[in-house]
Amino acid sequence: MQKHTILTRAEIGALYKACGNDFLGIRDRAVLGIYYGCGLRRSEGLALNLDDVLLREKLVYVRKGKYYRERYVPMTESIREDLENYIYVGRAKMLSFKNIRQEAFFLSRSVNRLHGNSLIKRIHQLSKAAKIDKETDLHTLRHSIATHLLKSGMTLEEVSRFLGHASLESTQIYTHLAYEY
Repeated sequence: MQKHTILTRAEIGALYKACGNDFLGIRDRAVLGIYYGCGLRRSEGLALNLDDVLLREKLVYVRKGKYYRERYVPMTESIREDLENYIYVGRAKMLSFKNIRQEAFFLSRSVNRLHGNSLIKRIHQLSKAAKIDKETDLHTLRHSIATHLLKSGMTLEEVSRFLGHASLESTQIYTHLAYEY
């Protein structure tokens, strides 16, 4: 069986603390909110557009889930605040670099849709700054939230729906992880 890395809640907190206060740090907090807080897959987060983040409703609309399935993912109030700060401060600052409209939610410094490799590199930098001595990537964040939700009492069915799994079998790996964790 493949070994999955799970970050503790303290390590997740350290990642958040490692985020700077500049526009990239604000984006980093939004990235953690989408990938840890909302448990999105790499491709789902990268495909997000600005109108997919429904701040008032505290939902993220995943248009391009696995097997083209769509779903709405709830967000906590603190994630909503981080995403709002990114939209109105960090993202707005990035858009000011060029006078263009951009529908992509996550923007690169060149004001294009952020690419996966840049995002992974940024997560590695955050992890290093947070002094986390584990292999940390976007999927680690997804595995971590799934495990934390199960440990906090959420049912397998609820976690499965949250993650956008087609079957409970896909989610059952997390029951073993929650037990070991």
